[in-house]
Amino acid sequence: MTGKHAKTGVIVVDRSDPAIVPAKKTNGRSGPQIVGLRHVGMVAENPAALGRFYQDTLGLQLVGGSGEENPFGASAFLTSDPAEDSHQIAIFTDPALRHVAFKVATLADLRAAYHRIVDMGLAIKMAFNHGVSLAFYFEDLEGNLVEVYWATGIALGQPYGDPLDLTLPEEALRRDIERVARQANAFGPLSAPSTSAP
Repeated sequence: MTGKHAKTGVIVVDRSDPAIVPAKKTNGRSGPQIVGLRHVGMVAENPAALGRFYQDTLGLQLVGGSGEENPFGASAFLTSDPAEDSHQIAIFTDPALRHVAFKVATLADLRAAYHRIVDMGLAIKMAFNHGVSLAFYFEDLEGNLVEVYWATGIALGQPYGDPLDLTLPEEALRRDIERVARQANAFGPLSAPSTSAP
């Protein structure tokens, strides 16, 4: 049910009304389970300065970044809770890295999403083992870059990325995650050599 607020005239929506907000479908759902929108990739001439802006205004924590020497250019990675999300904002100098990222619940969901996108005839732009996640990227119908990822649970400084082949069996992907985890442990928490990726 909707109505207008008596004093302000603002339209009020009753979100408990199933006619307005239907119950989530659980039966017959096909495809991967998307957990939600998890981070955005933004563009700035000076990612470090914009990162400081978000630190000062919203109290976000700087958790990673790179300089111009990085093949993907300068970057800054920020989050409100490093224990919960490796980053919620990624800031790049390269406009091609502007994106939105959706998290899936499981590695099986990531592989299902990958195969679904490929089966739809959409090109996979890139796929990486970021250490903190396995991810692939594609463009929507308007050319917006979309990332779909599964969090591995590994703490690893960003940017980091090894090429990823999501057509490999799940066991092979898990072995690659273990390899990165061993490498990360060898270099300490939140640090490892970076092959650099968004």
